[in-house]
Amino acid sequence: MLHLAAKQLLTGDRTQTQISADAIAPAFDELSPDLRYKLLQRRAVKGWLFNSVLYLATAVLLAPVAVPQLNAAADGTISQVRGLKQKADTVAEFISPDFAAPVQKGENIAGHTVTSGYGFRDTANLPEGASADHKGVDLATEIGTPIKAIGAKGSKTKVRCWTDSKGGGNVAEMEPQSFPNLKFQALHLSECKTGIYNAGETIVLSGDTGIGAPHLDWRQRDKTTGKHQHPQKSYLLWALTGREPNANFTRIDILRNAIITQESAGDAAIVNRDSSALGLAQILPENLAGAGKGWDFEALGKDLTPDEFLADPDAQTKIINHQLSNIYETQLKDGHSADEATRRTAAVWYSGNADLANDTKPQHWNGDPAKDYPSIKDYSDQVLNRVHELRKTQIND
Repeated sequence: MLHLAAKQLLTGDRTQTQISADAIAPAFDELSPDLRYKLLQRRAVKGWLFNSVLYLATAVLLAPVAVPQLNAAADGTISQVRGLKQKADTVAEFISPDFAAPVQKGENIAGHTVTSGYGFRDTANLPEGASADHKGVDLATEIGTPIKAIGAKGSKTKVRCWTDSKGGGNVAEMEPQSFPNLKFQALHLSECKTGIYNAGETIVLSGDTGIGAPHLDWRQRDKTTGKHQHPQKSYLLWALTGREPNANFTRIDILRNAIITQESAGDAAIVNRDSSALGLAQILPENLAGAGKGWDFEALGKDLTPDEFLADPDAQTKIINHQLSNIYETQLKDGHSADEATRRTAAVWYSGNADLANDTKPQHWNGDPAKDYPSIKDYSDQVLNRVHELRKTQIND
């Protein structure tokens, strides 16, 4: 449907222009990344204008009148319009223009800061040999950060590895079956093995080979022409997480920030005086305990001491995202709405049990009435309210 929408935008009626009968509009994925992004933004604006006109027309035509039957009909029609708009908003969220946007310097992609953007750059403070015309984007990554095969579930990605003697170090070229017009490159790798990989499978590990400190140089190219393209967030995010970007990623970021505000007000070094819970989202120490297991090892592939955890806000964010994603997606799969999934995820975070999301009993640490905490329902409702407020802020920005 995304391809069809793009073609409709590109081939709309233009009475003043003659188009030859054999002219063929390009498919959406054949367009440049910048044009894809502009088309999605343009569609979002058109959708907003359409909704505005629809609401205005509804208000004028269905204004309450003296006849009760007409009032009832008006209420029913307005309800239907609202339902259609809610469905349209859901679809618009799933195909988020933000994920089609080109990656820019300073952004954070899956917990990694983009330290150098695409195109011409100042090399004064870069290592000797760094190119002025950068063909990719650089991300600050620790040695051993996994890069995943992107593509639809069940699809394959072909990987070819070699060493670039001009400063790129170990390089992987990836050709996902799901995107036959594109190929991707990852440079400065610590490990790379040529082969065929399943979508979502770890294919290479970032490193510090070639020029510079440990980082990932990510590139996107047209498979037919070989021309470099400005890398897009969607593919890079997919490669770093192993999951297709969609509205859930945006919701998880917002949900994480809502829980952090609720738990610590953004203080990464705080320790709860009662429970000894740690950091931004007040994670209990036992959730980090044990060599080769725990939330830290699940999300990062390594163990952290409590002190290391408190000193590393980026690691905290990755661990929180990993856990929230698992909990939230489970609630969605169980058939709960987005709002109810948010409340139930908050209940799990607070109590360990999603089914207690409506429990109104006041909470006390170890049964001590002097150590009073919100009920699980209050906590869940407060998190949901914060999510709504943060989403409004995001829309207004």
